[in-house]
Amino acid sequence: MKKFFILLFLLIGTLAAWSFPFVPIANSDVRPVHWYFLKTGGRFVYASQSDEADIAASTTSQNNDAYYWCFVGNASSGYRIYNRATKMYLSSGEFFGDFYDSYVDKVEQRDNNSFYIYALFNEGTLKNYLCYRSDQGFYTTMGKDSYFTVTEAFVEDVPQYSNYPDINVETFDDHCLVSAEGTGEVHLYVGDGEVENPYSIMRTNEDQYFTAMATNKEPGKELVSVTYDFTVPKLESSGPNPNPTFTRYDANGVGYAFEYGGVGQYGCEASYMLDADANTYYQGEPQQCYVVMQASEPVAVKQYSLVTAIDALYVYEWMIRSWKLEGSNDFQNWTLIDTKKDYPMPLVDLTEVVIPVNDNRKFRFFKFTCTEGVYSNVRLSEIWINEQNHGQWTQFDSKVSTCGAEGERYYKCSECNAKKTELIPSDETHSFYDGVCTQCGIHQGEKRLIYNSQRVAHYVKAKHDYRNSDGTWPSAPQGWNTPGFNDQEWLDLPMGTANPGHTNGPRYSLRYNSFWFDEYNCYWMRFPIILTEIANDATFTFNCVHDDNMVVYVNGQEVINKDGWCETPYGSTFANTHESYTIPASAFRRGKNVLAVYIQQNWGGAYFDCELVSTGVTAGDVIPGDVNGDGEVTGSDVTALYNHILFGQDTEIFNGDQNGDGEVTGSDVTAVYNIILGL
Repeated sequence: MKKFFILLFLLIGTLAAWSFPFVPIANSDVRPVHWYFLKTGGRFVYASQSDEADIAASTTSQNNDAYYWCFVGNASSGYRIYNRATKMYLSSGEFFGDFYDSYVDKVEQRDNNSFYIYALFNEGTLKNYLCYRSDQGFYTTMGKDSYFTVTEAFVEDVPQYSNYPDINVETFDDHCLVSAEGTGEVHLYVGDGEVENPYSIMRTNEDQYFTAMATNKEPGKELVSVTYDFTVPKLESSGPNPNPTFTRYDANGVGYAFEYGGVGQYGCEASYMLDADANTYYQGEPQQCYVVMQASEPVAVKQYSLVTAIDALYVYEWMIRSWKLEGSNDFQNWTLIDTKKDYPMPLVDLTEVVIPVNDNRKFRFFKFTCTEGVYSNVRLSEIWINEQNHGQWTQFDSKVSTCGAEGERYYKCSECNAKKTELIPSDETHSFYDGVCTQCGIHQGEKRLIYNSQRVAHYVKAKHDYRNSDGTWPSAPQGWNTPGFNDQEWLDLPMGTANPGHTNGPRYSLRYNSFWFDEYNCYWMRFPIILTEIANDATFTFNCVHDDNMVVYVNGQEVINKDGWCETPYGSTFANTHESYTIPASAFRRGKNVLAVYIQQNWGGAYFDCELVSTGVTAGDVIPGDVNGDGEVTGSDVTALYNHILFGQDTEIFNGDQNGDGEVTGSDVTAVYNIILGL
C-alpha cells in the first residue's frame, strides 16, 4: 500500500546572511544527517498517514518517522520540509484550498531556533501567514506572533537510507494480498494473531482490519521498525455481520452498527459516519460516500439526521448536496425510504440536521447513499436513524436577541459532540430616535412581515432547478404563486442565500446556506403571510437584493419584474444596499396571503434576500373565518360552526370563536358570513 503524502514547499528569501535554526541538505535523495522535531503551541507536529491529509500534532514527541523532518534546499532556490515517514515534502496549498506545488512559499526566521511560514498568492500581492492550529488540526492564517520551533531530534551518520521493506496491499473480490519490497522481515497480524506468508487475507465481516510490521537491522545499527495499519473494504455480498457492534442508539433504545461503506480518503473512512463522534467524519468522492448499517431490531423511520463535518463554513465545496435513504430486511433488496435533491445543508460545523420522514415500514438494514456533492469531494460526520439518545447538552456560546432579531443559544452534546441551536424570542422593545429605531432601522408605525436573514433566523419554502440543456428555462409549477398551492415537499431554504464563491460583498452580509453554487439555475420561493386586519391606508414596501432576474407575486398577481442583478456594492450591508419597491395594498387580503418570488441566476455571482415592511396591518397565526382549518373561508366553515353548536362536534372546530367573546354561538356564524360576503 502506498504511503500517504503531505506536501509543503518552503522558499526562503533574503535569509542567506542569517544563521538558521536548522542544517539543510541539497537533495532529499542523499541521506539527511540532521532530523528535527517541529513544535508549535507546545505540540509536536507529525505527518499523518494519508495522501494529502491535514498535519496532526501531539503534546509529546514520538520515536516515530512521522515526527522526523529535514530541510532540503539552499538559500538561492529556497528550502522545503521533508518527512521521513511519508518520504514526501509538505505542501501548504492556498488557505483551505487545493494542494499545489508552490515555489513562492517561504520560511522566515524568528530567532535562533524558531521560524514562521507564509505563502504569496496572486503573483506576490497577498501574504497569508500560516501556522498550524493544534486545537483544530489544520493550518490557518495567523499573525507573526505564531510560529514554529525547530528542535533537533537526532543526528545520523549513515550516508544512505536504511533498506527496510515497503508494504503494499492489493484488494480483490474475495481477498487482499499483502506484499513487501526491499530487504528485512515483514510480520502480518489480524487482531492479535500473526498471519503467515504469502500474506493473503480473506475479506470477511470480521477480517477488515489488520496490521503489518516491517523490521530491519543493518550491521552495527539499531533495529528499524515501521508499522502499517490497514482497512480492507468489506464485501457487499458477504451478508450481514452476525455479531454486530452497535455504536449508536436512538431514543427508543434501538442500536445501529456499521456494516460496510465506500472508500474514504486520508483515513476518513465510511465507518466514521456511524461512530457516534461528530468530530470524526467521512471524506471522499461523492460516489464513494455511502454507508450500510444494521439495526438491533426492525424499525420504522420517523426521521433521520445528518451531522455536518468540521470546517463546514470554510470547506463548503465538500458539503453533501443530494442523497437517498433505503431500507432492507434481507440485506439484498433495497426499498427507497427518502430522497433529497439540492438540500440546503447549513454551513455550520458539527450541526445536526433532522429530516422528517414518518415512514411506517419497518426495516432491519439501512443504506445511506450520496448521489451528488457540491464539487469533487464530500464530508459527512454522522448519519442517524430516528430521534437520538443524546447525552447532556451543554451551552458553549450564545447571541443576544434584539428588537429586530431573535437571539440564539448554542449547545453541544457531551457524548457525540453534535451541536444544536435554540432560538431566543426577539425583544420587541424598539429604541426610536427621530422616528427610526437605532437598533433595527424600522420606522415608528412599521411592522416587518418578512425578515431578512441579518435580523432573524428565517426559512422559506423553495424549489430549485437548472436551465434546460436546450437553453430554455424550466416551467414554473402550476399554481406555485397562489395561497392554495401545496409546498410541503419543497425545500426549507435559509434566507438569505448567496453563492459561497463571493469573496466580497454579499458573501459577508448574507447567510449563504443554499446550493446556489452553479450558474444557470433558478429558485421559486413562497412566503406565507396571515393578515387579520388591513387598514384603508395600509402600505407595503418590499426591500431586496438579488442576482440575477427577479419576479415577485402576491396571491398569484405579478407586482414586481426586474431584469438583471441588484448592483450591491461589495462589502456593504443589507441595510443600506437594497432595492425598494412599493406593492399596492389591493394585492393583499384578509386571511392567508402568499408572497412568491422567482429568481433566475444566469452567470457569475448569485444571491437573494428580502424583507416586507408594512404599516396599517395586523398579522397573526390564524385566518379570520377559517373555522375548520383548511386555509380557506367558505361555506364549509359555516357548516362546521353549525355542527358544533347543534351537535357538539368539536373535532370539526379549529377556530370557532370568531368574535372574541370567549364563546362559540350564532354570533360567530354571523361573523363568518360577513367575511365571506366581504362585509
